Amino acid sequence: MVRPENEKSVLGNREDILNRMGTHVLENGLNTASLRPLAQAANTSDRILIYHFGSKDALISELLQSLAGRMAAQLEIALPAEPSTSLNACATEIVALLRSPAFKPYMDVWLDIVTSATQGSATHRANGGAIVEGFFDWLQARLPLGTKDPETTARAMLVVIDGTLALDAVGQTDAADRAIAHLFPI
Repeated sequence: MVRPENEKSVLGNREDILNRMGTHVLENGLNTASLRPLAQAANTSDRILIYHFGSKDALISELLQSLAGRMAAQLEIALPAEPSTSLNACATEIVALLRSPAFKPYMDVWLDIVTSATQGSATHRANGGAIVEGFFDWLQARLPLGTKDPETTARAMLVVIDGTLALDAVGQTDAADRAIAHLFPI
């Protein structure tokens, strides 16, 4: 499909459109986001969104990439790349950050991505996998100096962090905190 050479139409540029839709998703969730509410958030119609992005899957894919980029930028500011003093400190600091009001909407969207991926959405699975790969690198830079096999440790820590978020979602925050303390003793 041929797109206009000038993406700065009445909609604004592509980044502006994605930012407006991203804000909508952070406020309302991803699983309930259909084309019409996304179009309304972008101040356009669902047909124009499809025209600009090619398909709903392409739109969702770019939207998820945009949200991941926004979150990554905020994570870099909130927790600069410095090695933690211990694995426990690393895990508890990251979990506290992800539980904070600034990051909770992103975590809610993350759980929506995981849910959609488990229900068979190839778009959510592919984008979720890319988000995870980026998070491994971010996490590995914050592991304590001298961590044995930092790549595997970062992957194991991400399993614990994601498990913590899932337990938080069902009201089991205390159980999640105890698991972190058990797996990463002080």
